[in-house]
Amino acid sequence: MDFTANSQDSMAVTSDKQTQRFGVSLRWLLLLGLFVVVVLLAATLGAPVPLSDLWASDTDRVAVARQIFLQLRPPRLLAGMLVGASLATSGAALQAVFRNPLAEPYLLGISAGGALGATAALAWHLPSFGVFESSSLLAFAGSLAAAFLVYRLGQGRVLHGFGSFDRATLLLIGVALSAFLSALMSLLVTLSPDAGLAQKIMFWLLGGLTLARMSNNGILALALGVGMATMLASARDLNATQVGDEEAASLGVSIGTLHRRLLLVSALMSSAAVATAGLIGFVGLLAPHLVRLLFGNDARALGPAAAIGGATLLVGCDALARSVAPPLELPVGIITALLGVPLFLFLAKRA
Repeated sequence: MDFTANSQDSMAVTSDKQTQRFGVSLRWLLLLGLFVVVVLLAATLGAPVPLSDLWASDTDRVAVARQIFLQLRPPRLLAGMLVGASLATSGAALQAVFRNPLAEPYLLGISAGGALGATAALAWHLPSFGVFESSSLLAFAGSLAAAFLVYRLGQGRVLHGFGSFDRATLLLIGVALSAFLSALMSLLVTLSPDAGLAQKIMFWLLGGLTLARMSNNGILALALGVGMATMLASARDLNATQVGDEEAASLGVSIGTLHRRLLLVSALMSSAAVATAGLIGFVGLLAPHLVRLLFGNDARALGPAAAIGGATLLVGCDALARSVAPPLELPVGIITALLGVPLFLFLAKRA
């Protein structure tokens, strides 16, 4: 009799696990399906050139179609995916480090640090170093400096190498740092003898994918790969910190090392995104929160899901920016801000 009861319990547990796995698979299919649909829709927006023109008998039509479908749209689409994925993964990492649902590169001034670095490279006409442009290198340095500055200033009590972070203080530090870095950018523009620098800087301030190039996409992909690998390698430790830093430390997690590692890759991903697309806010806030509705807080799923969600979000916002008021093209940063600010206010009120 006991054997029969145990057998039934075992079968019930197995059935529950199978149902759970099916639910998770279904959620992944939903997210990936949405990603594919948004990318296909974005690829068809723009100049009314049918795909069949690639095989037309008219050589002029073929030339135009090839330029649009093979040279202009692929770099922009790929940049949208990589920038969105990088910002979203960076946001998920920062929210884990600061244990703050409002943390993201734009709000904490980390993106502004990258923009200042890129601005300095443009203002001083610094040369490139091999495949790495000076704007990308200084953007990384600026983002990294801003990330660790926010970390140190926002840290409260320190215990065994880690500290607590007050949400309100952290956001105030981010706002103040962004204002200070924006003032430095304005100073560089004002003092620069380059009369056209102000127009170039507007790109960094408004954010957009119009200048996306395949060379930048390679750097973006490298930064995202490093960041994603770090997030996945740190998933067990991140899950342990959800019950509290002190409890995680008692389980052998080095909180200080974990925080520094995540801050480093967060700065790497956000700076690569800034160097390609300028200041685009709230992607790192929106995407992680939306995918948490599907996958919860499990760090093993959150990193990849946030990346796919961020790619979907930014590609969709860019398509919307191109189609709202044709032939004008809105900066994509305006669209993400219009979507992100209401969520930010809701989370701030709830917090």
